[in-house]
Amino acid sequence: MCGIVGMVTAGRDMAADLVGGIRRLEYRGYDSSGVALLNGKGIVVAKDIGGPSDLVGKRTFEGLHGSTGIAHTRWATHGGVTQKNAHPHLSCDGQVAVVHNGVLSNYRELRAALELRGHSFKSETDTEVFAHLIEEKLKKGVPPRDAVRASVLELEGTYAFAVVIHSQPDRLWALRKESPLVVGFGADRTIIASDPLALASFCPEVLYLDDGEMVEISSDGAKVWKIESGLSVDRARCKLEGDFAVPERGAYPHFMLKEMAEATIAVRTALCSDPNAVTRGAEKLLAAERVFFTGMGTAYHMAIFGHQLVAQWAKRFCPVVTADELPGLVFFEPGDLVIGVSQSGETYDTMRAVRAAKSAGGGTLGIVNVAGSSMARECDQALLQGAGPEIAVLATKSALSQAVVAARLALEAGRLSGGLSKERHAELLAELNGLPALLDEWRPKIERDCQEAAARFLGLEKWFFLGRGLFASIAQEGALKFKEVTYRHAEGMAAGFLKHGTISLIDSEMGTVIFVPPTSAGELRAMTIYALEEVRSRGGPLLAVGALNESDRRHVDAVIGTSGKGELSDAFLQIVAGQYLAYYTARALGRDIDRPRALAKSVTVP
Repeated sequence: MCGIVGMVTAGRDMAADLVGGIRRLEYRGYDSSGVALLNGKGIVVAKDIGGPSDLVGKRTFEGLHGSTGIAHTRWATHGGVTQKNAHPHLSCDGQVAVVHNGVLSNYRELRAALELRGHSFKSETDTEVFAHLIEEKLKKGVPPRDAVRASVLELEGTYAFAVVIHSQPDRLWALRKESPLVVGFGADRTIIASDPLALASFCPEVLYLDDGEMVEISSDGAKVWKIESGLSVDRARCKLEGDFAVPERGAYPHFMLKEMAEATIAVRTALCSDPNAVTRGAEKLLAAERVFFTGMGTAYHMAIFGHQLVAQWAKRFCPVVTADELPGLVFFEPGDLVIGVSQSGETYDTMRAVRAAKSAGGGTLGIVNVAGSSMARECDQALLQGAGPEIAVLATKSALSQAVVAARLALEAGRLSGGLSKERHAELLAELNGLPALLDEWRPKIERDCQEAAARFLGLEKWFFLGRGLFASIAQEGALKFKEVTYRHAEGMAAGFLKHGTISLIDSEMGTVIFVPPTSAGELRAMTIYALEEVRSRGGPLLAVGALNESDRRHVDAVIGTSGKGELSDAFLQIVAGQYLAYYTARALGRDIDRPRALAKSVTVP
């Protein structure tokens, strides 16, 4: 969840470029940030509380120079958000600097042993032990590369490390275990980063590190070894693929608002991706003995969305299990298929579930936004969303594009399985292809309705988000968005669950957002209206999302209107409504919308 950048140039001052690299990765962590540079006079470190943009504004990084360096933007795991816990961390003698993304499970034992041997620690982090382990081996005369490798073999847990050593000013080492790292090659430099976004403007060619590998980089190249065996790895460079242009907010006050406005583009791109790939994915789904959808956070809700559509259209039940629980609940077999959903393609728990299925001989299919990510490379097949970079922590346009890919997969499975008649398949395909125009038509009205609703209900601090069937996943997603960015409690659930305990909480201070299917949903809509009336009968404030007739409107306090043209198309509009409601409520409350407290965009640690 932290951002790492390391750079070695051919004698060129690269301090500004290094800072620019972590500014591009600020979405990965903004509790604190720092850099370590080799400038011929030792290792110079500058770090403090705050994201890279904050510290640039405070001039923390001014006056720095060097041709080799590492940089870090932090999401706190071990140790509080303080200047001393910010990365990089130094060895006792100041000759080794390290930055780290991950969690070390045995650092307490290692730290205690190091302290007994005379080492003095400056931070509360797990990371710092690595610098001291390297220092010990260097003092025993172990060559730098061997010292780095031998030290990491003592660690247990997950990591992406970058290391610089004062005695080797033209070298940098990086190592990976379950946290992403990519090497980029430019005309006068080599860069290591946890995300291609940090190096794209300099490096047209890249090399992706696999788990259990380390790399030594110089200004003109890189050498890769297996950490465990020490054997060298011969891996060709590849062209950097994907959209890694540096996003700008433009006239928008927040990236979240800008990215919601780009929903139409994201949906259109997802609709236009390779149809043959979708067919191959649908064939895998239908051929598997068991199919499991999985994901975390928003991706989990979009996995539920896909599961609902596969059940309806292909008549195939595919359980959805959160990725953190899936490996412990399912004993995978060769005939199984895991469909992992992840925007970044680096989500720790989702990658763990995918790898568990692969190790048992099962199949894997990824729905992923980032080409070249671990999921895109390791799954048997990846369906790329093509939503482009997303900087705000809250997933908005990427959620919609995940839903589009899941819908296309389900629709094709329905066609191939015979679960859909030709006529019904054609109707649904037309509805799906009509989404961009529908979003363009309805998004401005939805935005206005959400802005008014946010102002009207601003005093409420507790919320239920309810829906049924396909709309239950939308309610859960809406609740997640709301609590992520407003810091107010929101619980999303299937509306039928309300009367099994939680209805006791309904009163004048408990708000309810209810996602109402269109009239074409038949009984599903009727049952949702029943839940609406139950809330109203107990005096709870009610906000409805959907196409309500005059009779139904009498039971609610406000409505965020949608088209009501079809269950599928209304589902997408209601996802959008949940996003705008969260945004405008958070904006009225003065929250840090693009960087909500304690959250990071890509969760790459356990």
